[in-house]
Amino acid sequence: MQQPVVMLLPYDSCSGLELFGLRFARDLIDRGHHALVAAPEGSLIASQCADRKIPLWQFPATVKYDLASFPACLKMVSNLNPAAVVAFRTQMMYPLHAARLLTGRHVPVFLFYRIGVGNHRRNDPIHRRMFRHLAAVVPNADYVKNKILKFWGIDAAKVVCIKSGVDSEKYRPDSARRASLRKELNVDDQAVIIGSSGRIHPEKGSEILLRALFDERGPARNRQNVHLLYIGREYQPGYADHLHNIAVELGAGDRFHILGFRNDVEKVYSALDLFAFAVTSNEAYAYVVLEAMASGVAPLVPATGGLSEMFDNGVEGFFFEHRNTSSLRQALDSALSMPAEQLKLMGQLSRQRILQTADWNLMMEKYLALFKKNGVKGF
Repeated sequence: MQQPVVMLLPYDSCSGLELFGLRFARDLIDRGHHALVAAPEGSLIASQCADRKIPLWQFPATVKYDLASFPACLKMVSNLNPAAVVAFRTQMMYPLHAARLLTGRHVPVFLFYRIGVGNHRRNDPIHRRMFRHLAAVVPNADYVKNKILKFWGIDAAKVVCIKSGVDSEKYRPDSARRASLRKELNVDDQAVIIGSSGRIHPEKGSEILLRALFDERGPARNRQNVHLLYIGREYQPGYADHLHNIAVELGAGDRFHILGFRNDVEKVYSALDLFAFAVTSNEAYAYVVLEAMASGVAPLVPATGGLSEMFDNGVEGFFFEHRNTSSLRQALDSALSMPAEQLKLMGQLSRQRILQTADWNLMMEKYLALFKKNGVKGF
């Protein structure tokens, strides 16, 4: 039987990182490889595996350096004898390294480093030893790659930057989708919809964007045709209601819309005129921005980390100063003051950039070549 590639996702959440892992596993399966996802039973990830017909290996939820991950990794490596294991957070290196030592199975381990920016120093003898046994660390932004090379004790040849890619067939401009979603929201086609997707969370700038757009200095306060739409799961019960109450206080209750987590988020992007992302954390990269750009929607994001590598300011989208609400308001005002056709053209240029530099298939070719280079069986 073909040895599987294991996507190790031992988390209860299902944000952009986990969705990427699921999409990656499904793609490998579609290409004829044996792949599965290791995740907690009953989790959102497990539910997504069922929806996408991806085999699931039960693995306990892991928070930081949870000791339960050590016997779980040992069992996984012993029973599955995987062709490779892909982890997404550095804390999984330790139990995986222990499992390789105890079983004597030299399983290629890849760290798809898609969260954080590599600021923690990991250049002590223990980390240097573990990094020697990693097949590769794969950041998705040059910004993160440079941080890793600066702070980690790892051979530069093992750090391979592969920029994220997006399914440009799934995420595309679509007038029928646009009309359908706007009808669902009871918003006419002449209105301007600014949207944001992903977790609805304070550190994602959910409240900041709402206030920056509609408060007394907000550029949409007196523009009654401007709507704000959030698509995603609230980080804790009641947070969506909290945001809606703020919108009501600002006189924009009927222009603020929240949709829950949906598997058809691509239909939502088509209805947008602008994608805004007011994240306050140090975002390494943002898959949701790629999805919006592929859908022909111009992005408005902070110029920080890997986000600043995603497009050219004023050509395919807008940058503003990170954690600067005044700069955010100014960028929003610039976008809203732009003629509709010019903003639409910017969205079209965003999609062209995706097709040329961030298409999913182009990205997968680089990952498959990396697997082959590192001797993963079946590649």
